[in-house]
Amino acid sequence: MDIKQLQYFLAIAEEGQITKAAKKLHVAQPALSQQLRLLEDELGIQLLERGSRKIRLTEEGIALRSRARQLVELMDTTTQELREINHGLKGTISVGTVPSVGTKLLPERIQLFHEQYPEINFQIWEGETFELLDKLNQGIIDIGIVRACFNIEPYKSISLPSDPMIAAMHKDWNIGKQLNHINMLELAEKPLLLHSGAAPRIIEYCRQYGFEPRILCKSTDVRSVIALADKGIGIAIIPKSSMAFVPSQNLHYKTIADRSLDLATVVVWLRDHRLPTAVKNFLETFIS
Repeated sequence: MDIKQLQYFLAIAEEGQITKAAKKLHVAQPALSQQLRLLEDELGIQLLERGSRKIRLTEEGIALRSRARQLVELMDTTTQELREINHGLKGTISVGTVPSVGTKLLPERIQLFHEQYPEINFQIWEGETFELLDKLNQGIIDIGIVRACFNIEPYKSISLPSDPMIAAMHKDWNIGKQLNHINMLELAEKPLLLHSGAAPRIIEYCRQYGFEPRILCKSTDVRSVIALADKGIGIAIIPKSSMAFVPSQNLHYKTIADRSLDLATVVVWLRDHRLPTAVKNFLETFIS
């Protein structure tokens, strides 16, 4: 028993005559009769009582008609869903993102994408770069929005605008000669609050310029260092995209003048992996 036989049987049941059903289906009457006989032989039951003018369903035929309608409708729905998925109109996109990028850039892209593809759902994973790369390699996420601090060769990527580093300090602190910019040398003796992911780069930078930074606190959560800066305990060196994590009236922000400390951000996906159409369409929002 296959779906085509069920469709033939339903047409016969609805039309009440094999001749009318054959015309509706655009098949020859003998071929339709043969398919009906094959279905009855396979099931080992009689589905129709054949009269001179009109057929009548047996009790088994009535039961099969109900089930056949459900099966045909399910097949039609499934076929339509698969076509929509193939064309990127339905489905779920799994995205991994470093937290600082996820607060601003990702919601903007999802909003833009959702306007065109309202039936696409999202699952978002937050984590540090190497944690997200592991999820990408395991197939848990489709794409990752991460910091470009790794060998990118196994991946395809889209480069995003770099993220400047800024110094977040309490408004009572008056450090630096310029109003909106500061260099690391001006922070040489100041207590610094660093995110663990960025700390090695900042420490190495300071050492290249001949001083050892005074690290008061390192944290895996950038919100913690911003909160400490808000209390005037030290100066937080954070990505600019992290400013919105802890809104504060107490903090003043200055961009680190040396742009070599800027964080490069990329969208990555596996080079040898076939992306679903919906994911390809979503990637277009980063290119545009």
